[in-house]
Amino acid sequence: MNRPSVITIALLSVWIYNGNSIAQQAASPKKQAVMPKAKSEWVYRGRDGKLVYKTTPKGDKIMDFSYAGYMGGGVALPNVAVKIKVKPPGGGDDTKLIQEAINEVAAMPIEGHFRGAVLLEVGTYTCAGSINIPADGVVLRGSGSSREGTVIKMTGARHTAIVIGEGRNSRAAQAGVDAYQTTITDNYVPAGGISFTVADAKGLAVGDMIEIRKPVTEQWVHFMNMDNLTRDGKAQTWLHAGTNLITQRTIAKIQSNTITVDVPLSDNINAKYVNPLKTAVVKIRPPVLVTNAAVENLHIQAPPMEMSYQQAPYTALKINGQDCWARDIKIEETMNSVSITGRRITLQLIDITRTVPNLGASKPAEFAPNAGQLLLDRCSSTGDNIWHAATGAGIAGPIVMLNCTFGGNGHIEGHQRWTTGILLDNCRLPDGGIDFKNRGSMGSGHGWGTGWSVAWNCAAKEFVVQQPPGAYNWMIGCIGPNIPTPQPFNTTPVISLGVSDSQGVPVSPRSLYLAQLTERLGVQAEKNLGYDPTGPNMFSAEITKAAAEPIQTTDKVFGSDLAAFKYANPSNIRGGETAFGGERAFDGDNKTYWTTNENITEATLEVDLEKPRVIHVVELREPKGLNHIQAYKVEGMVNSDWKLLSEGTTIGDRKVDKFTPVLAWKVRLTIIKASASPAISTFSIYGIK
Repeated sequence: MNRPSVITIALLSVWIYNGNSIAQQAASPKKQAVMPKAKSEWVYRGRDGKLVYKTTPKGDKIMDFSYAGYMGGGVALPNVAVKIKVKPPGGGDDTKLIQEAINEVAAMPIEGHFRGAVLLEVGTYTCAGSINIPADGVVLRGSGSSREGTVIKMTGARHTAIVIGEGRNSRAAQAGVDAYQTTITDNYVPAGGISFTVADAKGLAVGDMIEIRKPVTEQWVHFMNMDNLTRDGKAQTWLHAGTNLITQRTIAKIQSNTITVDVPLSDNINAKYVNPLKTAVVKIRPPVLVTNAAVENLHIQAPPMEMSYQQAPYTALKINGQDCWARDIKIEETMNSVSITGRRITLQLIDITRTVPNLGASKPAEFAPNAGQLLLDRCSSTGDNIWHAATGAGIAGPIVMLNCTFGGNGHIEGHQRWTTGILLDNCRLPDGGIDFKNRGSMGSGHGWGTGWSVAWNCAAKEFVVQQPPGAYNWMIGCIGPNIPTPQPFNTTPVISLGVSDSQGVPVSPRSLYLAQLTERLGVQAEKNLGYDPTGPNMFSAEITKAAAEPIQTTDKVFGSDLAAFKYANPSNIRGGETAFGGERAFDGDNKTYWTTNENITEATLEVDLEKPRVIHVVELREPKGLNHIQAYKVEGMVNSDWKLLSEGTTIGDRKVDKFTPVLAWKVRLTIIKASASPAISTFSIYGIK
C-alpha cells in the first residue's frame, strides 16, 4: 500500500478538539445584560458619548456601516398607496393575472417616487412563472405573510417567484461613456476612510458618480498568498491579474485635488501593490437600475423536495435595483432563495424555512447579499447543509446583517474572492458558524472570501475568523470559539486568527450599526427602522440554546463515525433517485445503500468532512447479496491533492482498512472494478479515539 506522509503526534494534537465542548460553549444559555457594560478597544463611546475608533498603524479602522439600507440608511420604508386590488380567481395559473395588474400600475405616471401598489387580497395564487416588477415606483403587496394571508404557490418549470429589475444591469450603462479619468496619488488610502488625493480633479464635480478601480496585480496576489492555489494537481485562480476591484461612490466634496466620497471605503489601497499600474478614479453615468420598487406582506411556498440545489426548480426573490426593499415575507422550501444586486436595499423580516435537506456537499446560499449598502434586518433562515448567507466576488460593502437568526447547521461567510466590508451585528447561529476566512482552492479557487469585516455581539456554535495579509477581520463581543485551521485542503500552516476583542462578553454599544446610524443621523433614524432606544430592547437578552447534537454513530473499538450523516458527492446515482443517493452510505442504516445505474461498474463516492479531521480507519460494507466490487481505493484530500490511504479487492459484508493517521478534508472511495453495479451500505471514517 502506498502510505501518505506521517504526521507527528505533536501536529495531530493541534487538530484534535472536543466538538461537544465547543457546542456547549456556544449554546450554554448564559444571560446577557440588556445593555452590556464591556467595551471594545476598536469602537466605543467616549466621555462625550461620541463613538471613538481605534486605527491600525496605517490608519485603517472599522468602517461606518450605517450607510447600508434603503436610501442610504435610517429612512423608514414607505407605505405606498394601493392603485389596483387583485382577488385570487380560484383555479389555473395566476401568473398572468398578477403580471397584468403590475404592468397596469407600471404604466401610470410617477407621483413623487412612486406609481402605486398592487394589493393581492387574501388567498392562494398558483403561479407557474415569474412575476416581474420592471418599472420604478411599483410595489407588490400581499395581505399577510402567514399561510392564511397571501400565498404565492409555486408550480411548473424552474423559475423565480418574484423578480425586481429583470434585464437591468448595474454596469451596462457605463459602456461607451465619455468619462473623465484620473488616478489616486496617495501611497496608502486606509480602509474605512472617506477621502483620497487624485492627480487632477478638474474634470470632477460634487454629485458625480465615480468608480474607484483598484488593479489586481501579480505582486498583490502573491502578497495575499493566493498565487499557489492547486486542486487535484491543477492550478486554481483567485483573482486574475489585470482585472480591477471596483467600488462605486458619489463625490460629496472636492478641495483642491482631495476627493471626499459619500460612503466610506470598504478596502484599503496600497500603492506598493498596485504599481506600476495606478488606481483609477473614473467618472461614470449612474447605473440604470429599477428604483423604489418593493415586495411585501406575502408568503412564497414551494413544494418540499429532497434534492441537490443544482436540481431544485424554485427560487423565491431576485432584486437588482437601487433604493428597493422587501419586508415581511415568509418563504418555504425554495433554494438559493433570495438574491440581491444593486445598491441601497433593505430586506426586513424575511424568513426562509426549508424542512428537507439539500443533498450533496455543495450548498445553496439562502441569502446571496451581493449589493452595496445592503441591510438585512431581523431576517432568518432555517435549514441544513446550506449557506445561510454567502457573498460572491469583489463586492464593496457596507453589507449589514442586523439582529438576524439562523437555524440549522449552515454558515454565513464571505464566500469567494474578496468581498469587503461585511458587518454581522447581533446575529445568532446556535447550530452553525460565521466564517471570515481563506477558502483556498475550495470551489474554483475562492481564496480569501472577505476582508475588513466584523462580527459584533454575535453568538455561534463556532467561528473561523482569520486575518488576511495586509487587512483585518474582527470578532468583537462574540460568544463561541474561533477555530484555528490551515488553508482548506492543506495540513499546514495554521492561518493567523483575526482580531478577537472581548470574546465571550458582549460589548456596548449593543448594536454597532444602530449606534453609527444614530450618531450620523440622530435618534429618529433608529426609530425609522423600528428600533426605539428608549423602549423595550429588541435584541435577545439570552444566547439561543443550540439544538441537541444528533445521535452519533459509534463503534466500540474506533469511536465516533466522522462521516455519519454527512452529505455526499457520488459520480452516479441509480435513476437519479434519492433512495439510492450517496447519503444512504452515511445514514447508519445497513439496509439502505448507494448504488449506480446498471451499466455503471466504475464510480466514485466522495464525502466532505466539513473541517480538517485526523483520520486513520475506514470501514466499508456492501449490502447482502450485492457483493460485486472487485477492486477499490480510498483517498483523502491532503495538501490540496488526493492521497492514497488504502486499497483492496473485495469488500463484502465488512472491510476495515487502517492507515497512518492523516489530516484530511475530504475522503473519496473509488470503485475501480466491479462485476455489476457497485453498492455501498456503509462508508464510515474514524479518527483517533
